[in-house]
Amino acid sequence: MALTVATPEGAPTETGVPGNMKFRIVKITFDSSYASGGEALTATTLGFGTVALVIAQAEDSGYVAQYDYTNSKLALYEAGADSAALDEVTATTDVSAVVVRCLVMGR
Repeated sequence: MALTVATPEGAPTETGVPGNMKFRIVKITFDSSYASGGEALTATTLGFGTVALVIAQAEDSGYVAQYDYTNSKLALYEAGADSAALDEVTATTDVSAVVVRCLVMGR
């Protein structure tokens, strides 16, 4: 399945340039079948050649979003009942209502 990437209301639509880095603020909506390990989110999809930093924050869903730099994926985590650290969302879970805002920096 695929992610939908959009510019959130109030964010600039053009890519900014702090020093020699570009930045972009995007709003990402997951789909109805979460992929184990996270959904693909590549530098190209985000409009960059390489990604240096992704700060991800889920909007009002209770999930925690984290970017996997090694595999270029955006993963979702939730509190489990096992009292351990956060657990990744189970594969095929419908997370189509989950929206994540990301500040992305790269070149």
